[in-house]
Amino acid sequence: MIMSKKTRLLTASILVSAAALSAAPAFAQSAIVDELVVTARKRTESVLDVPMSINVVGEQTMQKMGAENYTALLGSVPSLTAYQNGPGRTRLSIRGINNGGGNDNDTQNQETVGIYIDEIPISMGALNPELALFDLERVEVLRGPQGTLYGAGSMTGTVRMITHRPDLTEFGGKVDVGLSSVSHGDVGYSMKGLVNVPIITDRIAIRASAYYTQTPGYIDNVKTGEKDVNDGLARGGRVEARFKVTDDFTADLSFFKHNYQDGGRPEDLVRVPGLGRDYPSPDGYKDDLSVYNLTLNYDLGFANLVSSTSYFDRTVVNMRSLDGLLALFPVKPSPLVDTTDSTFFAQEIRLASQGDGPFSWVVGAYADKKEIYYLNTIPVPGFDAAMGINSNNFGAPKDNPYWGFDDLTVKTYAFFGELTYEWNKISVTGGLRYFNWDQDYKLYASGFLNGATPSDPPRRTTKEDGFNPKLNVSYDVTDDVLVYAQAARGFRYGGTNTPVPKDVCAAELADFQRNGEDPNVFEADKLWNYEIGGKGTFAGGRVMVSGAYFHLVWDDMQTQRALNCGFGFRENVGGAVSDGVELELTANPIEGLTLTAGGAYINSRLSNDVANLKAKKGDKAPFVPELSFNTSADYRFPLGSEAEGFVYGGYQYIGERFTQFSPKQANYRRMAAYGVVNVRTGVTFDNIEFSLYANNLLDDRGVIRALAETPFDPEARIRTTPRTIGANVRMNF
Repeated sequence: MIMSKKTRLLTASILVSAAALSAAPAFAQSAIVDELVVTARKRTESVLDVPMSINVVGEQTMQKMGAENYTALLGSVPSLTAYQNGPGRTRLSIRGINNGGGNDNDTQNQETVGIYIDEIPISMGALNPELALFDLERVEVLRGPQGTLYGAGSMTGTVRMITHRPDLTEFGGKVDVGLSSVSHGDVGYSMKGLVNVPIITDRIAIRASAYYTQTPGYIDNVKTGEKDVNDGLARGGRVEARFKVTDDFTADLSFFKHNYQDGGRPEDLVRVPGLGRDYPSPDGYKDDLSVYNLTLNYDLGFANLVSSTSYFDRTVVNMRSLDGLLALFPVKPSPLVDTTDSTFFAQEIRLASQGDGPFSWVVGAYADKKEIYYLNTIPVPGFDAAMGINSNNFGAPKDNPYWGFDDLTVKTYAFFGELTYEWNKISVTGGLRYFNWDQDYKLYASGFLNGATPSDPPRRTTKEDGFNPKLNVSYDVTDDVLVYAQAARGFRYGGTNTPVPKDVCAAELADFQRNGEDPNVFEADKLWNYEIGGKGTFAGGRVMVSGAYFHLVWDDMQTQRALNCGFGFRENVGGAVSDGVELELTANPIEGLTLTAGGAYINSRLSNDVANLKAKKGDKAPFVPELSFNTSADYRFPLGSEAEGFVYGGYQYIGERFTQFSPKQANYRRMAAYGVVNVRTGVTFDNIEFSLYANNLLDDRGVIRALAETPFDPEARIRTTPRTIGANVRMNF
């Protein structure tokens, strides 16, 4: 790979900083960088001993950043990017591989990045719940395919949110209260609290936490006069009980509840001055999630046996304006209403070896069942009377110009294992996962806008099975430096498309038939990831550096094709490649001062011409910045004998991105590079902390997502949240 000037600058800056810090003689002995513990490989170990590209964000770092949810981490984790459509509607991407478009509620919109809270998989295509980052011990971001231990949803990586477990010995808790004000908008506030209570010391404890966060809006509706219509409310809580039945057997039972609602996507219409919109119909989003888990952990001596049983149910209601379309009819504007009801059951059991021998291993089995019912409707009161029709004759309920549903059941089972052999300073790991996937699917679409004949194909069943392998070789250069090479396969299932209506899209369907294309189904896509990397500590543990170079080959890529008739479908369109470099640095040059820097260069592009995307070989992948980096400084200093002051500053840079592969596509838009500055300062004494902060200090209007004008929707932008100034009071007890 030939690096650009920007890439060489990024690489040189981080490596020169590391070298300079390593050579400095006057470091305080107490300024050692914290060594984080992770469970990325289903066993507890230091992050420095894990031969893979992994970023760990600890609890203190999240507090310094003021991170409320995992999307707040996007600018601080190299290679982690996103296609953002508002809270709860974010699609994560790692190393330039995204999930291929489609609408938010599309049941076939499968993720490329798996999201877990502890042992519980919660990722769901484009509808990934944005849970509060409260009472978390850490967030682990595993870059590269994790198909051996985490399955198909982790095609290019995994994000793991690890909570604090109940403490069996000590009573304690925390209260966190915040107040904020956003430029051009409203005032927000938050209240969070947790308590840990040992019921029987060393045997039973309960840990409970709750949060209530009012996010200030800043988008005004100039048509209706409403102010700050995109305000949001997140509330929820978590209760976990830990039972230490014997010294070797522990049971953890947890329940998590999350509820979120807002006044719609933070869309800023290009035609409206300032931050605003001008369509009269209501917009909004509601998300209600309940998660249950039972984890059993049994120490057998030679190995550790873990069973994780999870269940969640979730309802999402997503309303979107269709004013442009409905303006063609003599009716009042009404929104499209998408409702998704889902339930999910998962069971995993695994056995991980313990001991100091040359061999270590983990084996396990996994099964899940997912049921989704997605109702897609346009309820318009008075539509039938105004048009002189009966929607029942089009297969839809009264006053519904469009009405359809997806009824989906997916069953999966898998067997997996990894074996590691250590010889002197060399470690070799081989991994394999067998998966079997079965999808039963019923689709229905009807109504005046769907044409005279309802789309009512018979129930379909699709199946996939196969193997995901991994090979990793690492070498301990010294006790403090590790290098590695890895090859791993990622995989994502195929599926069935909602039928394209024959009456409305007859001409385009005829073209598909002549070309031998089937718009009803799409195949699985897969990739191979090859990488080399290294990590280590220098200057007596006061500098930590990690880096990786990767090359991904993506075959049978899934993308979304938009049709001129207003409908679309998912299809396979050939391949892409992605090359890149990830670098990260943490240093404590003097006592109390922590410096960080990180960045990624990613060149993700098509490996062949794609006629139906009007794209050529070499066209850049959408929504992926070629260059992104972040840097921060945190300084803590004594204030007398009883208090400590702190000052934190961070900068995040996101490079230029595009909305499509090719400029020839109608909805191709350029999103300029932008940078965000965040600062925080405060004082801590006893168990109380006061802090003041400013996020997006310079009030940058960076574009996160650009939405092109369509026949029925205006051109719009989703931008970075305007400058937000706030205060927090945190008390531990």
